Amino acid sequence: MATAELTAWTAPCTLLSRREVGPDAIIMELALPEPMTDVAPGVFAMLSPADGSGPEIPRPFSLYDLPAPDRATFLVQIMGRGTQALAAVPPGQEVLCTMPLGNGFTLPAPERPVVIVAGGVGCAPFLHYLRLRLQQGAGARTHMIYGAREASRLYDYQAFAALDGIDLRAATDDGSLGFHGNVIAALDAGLANGTLPRDADFLACGPAGLLHGFADYARKQNLQAWLSLETYMGCGFGVCNACPVATEPEGPLGAWPWARTCCEGPVFPLTSIQF
Repeated sequence: MATAELTAWTAPCTLLSRREVGPDAIIMELALPEPMTDVAPGVFAMLSPADGSGPEIPRPFSLYDLPAPDRATFLVQIMGRGTQALAAVPPGQEVLCTMPLGNGFTLPAPERPVVIVAGGVGCAPFLHYLRLRLQQGAGARTHMIYGAREASRLYDYQAFAALDGIDLRAATDDGSLGFHGNVIAALDAGLANGTLPRDADFLACGPAGLLHGFADYARKQNLQAWLSLETYMGCGFGVCNACPVATEPEGPLGAWPWARTCCEGPVFPLTSIQF
């Protein structure tokens, strides 16, 4: 499914609502200054409190969902000063937003299977993706393994479980929900027992350890894979060069030794980067 190329904008957006989805995460819903359609899953926004109460550098967040063309939601894990400042913005006040930024996932043809591997807030690019797959009529060929240390950190798990027709599998390190083990072990088990297709597009997002483990596994298993990288960014649109990733010399980005995660990514084919 092709998506139209959109021009990024920066504007203050009213915070419509905020809800907790775990011990350290919230979902923020923003009113957008203009409707957005044909937005690729995996693109992101740079967010900061509009009143200047946060750090000068905004923080990047994947677009989580589009409840309406003029509304967007973002999954925010509260960790440092930037996310704490965002979490302190009360509904009715404004968040400064620059979006849509970066390159997201391209959906394959409906008949092609997809296997998603997500850890913690790495689920963020995939709710919108799954909705688009359902619109394609491809739910039965769409599988997602959603993992975390424990069930309480499967953020907004019920929203994914409510997508009727998607094969959703939980994996928790402590065994509190679903597969007892990490997502790579769950993926390996699913491929070994034939409940996951090997001839699929494999997509992953999550913390660095998960992504490195997935990249190693995908290369060993010769899987066709894409990564959505989580990294620090300064600007979000390629000026500061704070988010480089080494390219694969023989890959599609090999003409230059480094790629900017904010521009050439955050979604990369595994064959294009050294990761």
